[in-house]
Amino acid sequence: MSTAPLPLPLDGVRVLDLGQFIAMPFCALWLAWLGAEVIVVESRRRMTSRTAPPFVPGMEGNPDASGYFNQICSSKKSCTLDMTTAAGRDVVRRLAGKVDVMIDNYSTGVLEKLGLGYDMVGKLNPALIMVSCGAFGRSGPMKNARGLHSAVNLFSGVADVTGYVDGEPRILGGVLPDPLSGTYGMFAIMAALHHRSRTGQGQFVDLAMYESMMTLIPEAVIDLTLNDADPQRAGNRDRQKAPHGIYPCRETDTWVAISVEDSRDWNAFCQAAGHVEWLGDARFGDVESRLAHVAALDAAVESWTRQVSVGEAVDKLQAVGVAAGPVLRCDELLDDAQLQANGSVVSIDHPTAGPHRQLGLPWRMDSLGVEYRRAPLLGEHTHEILTGLLGIDEAEYARLEADGVLS
Repeated sequence: MSTAPLPLPLDGVRVLDLGQFIAMPFCALWLAWLGAEVIVVESRRRMTSRTAPPFVPGMEGNPDASGYFNQICSSKKSCTLDMTTAAGRDVVRRLAGKVDVMIDNYSTGVLEKLGLGYDMVGKLNPALIMVSCGAFGRSGPMKNARGLHSAVNLFSGVADVTGYVDGEPRILGGVLPDPLSGTYGMFAIMAALHHRSRTGQGQFVDLAMYESMMTLIPEAVIDLTLNDADPQRAGNRDRQKAPHGIYPCRETDTWVAISVEDSRDWNAFCQAAGHVEWLGDARFGDVESRLAHVAALDAAVESWTRQVSVGEAVDKLQAVGVAAGPVLRCDELLDDAQLQANGSVVSIDHPTAGPHRQLGLPWRMDSLGVEYRRAPLLGEHTHEILTGLLGIDEAEYARLEADGVLS
């Protein structure tokens, strides 16, 4: 059996990462793990990701010790350039002429004002693939509107269908629109690379974050469009399955997710929970009856889950084929046995921040590999990129450095 490393699917692809905080840096992260050479352009004058906590204890404010940056920018290269200077912008344009992909999520119009919009860099590099991501895209009446994750949640309609029965709309927690949009950006790049391999043509991709979020609620969009029916919030319940939800367990603030799909599942669930009497309860006799009496059903299920630990509930139900899993806090994810067993948890050592674990790609490929490397130190690859990739001689490099362009 060969022990040679598997080939990386994006080996030889070069990406210029102008992403700002989460969405497009996340997109570039997956590209880097798949073997692309990702060049992050950043500046000491205006750092975003490197100022984000958590920091290594005792290293608060150290740009090389940001846990956020070291996760979202692992496997990338760092090139420091001050794009507020004409010389800095010129270097970025030259880089755009040497890469396969360029990505950004600045506010609409920022790159154009800097002379780095697709209309300009696309002429320098006709084979360039550019993905530009904004809350509301780069076209249409809202293209100049700015929005972070809360606004994207609201305008996408996702918040309107999220919440408890008879409750108010709820914004999904965290920064969900960002990694979701980054994932769509990555898929768009893969499709564009495939297209270019057949045609030689680059292209511009206009990515709107709120449109990415809308893909989470196709049923609601269809129902409203075709039937003029306002979506009804259902909490954690399902309109076709019961019981289906998040139920509290014995220990404080611990929860188990359970989904019973059919009569076989229901029978197995009752047996595993030790409540065979529920099988004879007319209110729960079939899925239609369980849905009609879902409040009573949830109360019955909760009366059992509150008596057992999360682990007991999961083990008992999974053993009989009922879909069940623990609801994990962020600090519990990396210790989850399932994620560790399938290789989703990876370990990376950093010269400043030290060793740490993080989640890797959520899929595996039999014939292609992935590569997890540490995040770069600030400006670590500036000299390598400018002298190697762009062919800048040492004298010019020294002038740029003296003029503060490489800060």
